[in-house]
Parts: sequence; C-alpha cells; structure tokens
Amino acid sequence: MAMSEVPRQGSQLDRIETSIDDLRSINTQILDRLTRMEERQNVHATEMGKQEGRLDDHAQRIRDLELATAVAGSTGDSRHQVSSQRWSMVGAVLLVALGACLSAGSEIITDLIGRGGS
Repeated sequence: MAMSEVPRQGSQLDRIETSIDDLRSINTQILDRLTRMEERQNVHATEMGKQEGRLDDHAQRIRDLELATAVAGSTGDSRHQVSSQRWSMVGAVLLVALGACLSAGSEIITDLIGRGGS
C-alpha cells in the first residue's frame, strides 16, 4: 500500500508543478498583453495630444478670421456711409450749381425779353 501511494503523490506533484508552469505561462502572456495595451495607450495619448494642438490652432485661426470679418464688415459699412455722404454732398453742390445756372439763364432771358419789348 505504501508503494502505491508514492507514485500517486509523485504524479500529483508533477501535475501541480505542470499547473504552476501553465499558470506562469498564462501570467506571462497576460503581462505581455497588458504591456502592449499600455504601449498602444501611450501612442493614442500622443496622437490625441497632437490632435488637440491642431484643434487649438484651428480654433485660433477661426477666431482671427471672425475678427477680421467683423472688422472688414464694420470698415466696409463706414466706408459705404462715407461714400454715400460724399455723393450726397456732390449732389447738393450740383443742385446749387444747377440752380445758379437756371437763375442766371432766367435773368438773361428776362433781360432779352425786356430789351426786345422796349
């Protein structure tokens, strides 16, 4: 009976050692996978940092463009107002000049009629 127990214990010990080796192998695989996942996470974090930088750059460009558009719009409106005022002044001067010409013309015609009738 003692002899039959020895091989059983030896085989059980061999199975335990084999199971421990299998667990070590699985543990090594898990650690390798976790290491690769961490490396990928670091690569993704770097890429996200680059994308955030690009996004900030684009946001600044959009702000600058909006500001330039607002300034151009305001400047364009004021230029339009100045241009309209200038044309109004030119029109007023032309009306005064036309009035002066018509007044002078009517004076000349009145004089001609008065001389012709006398």
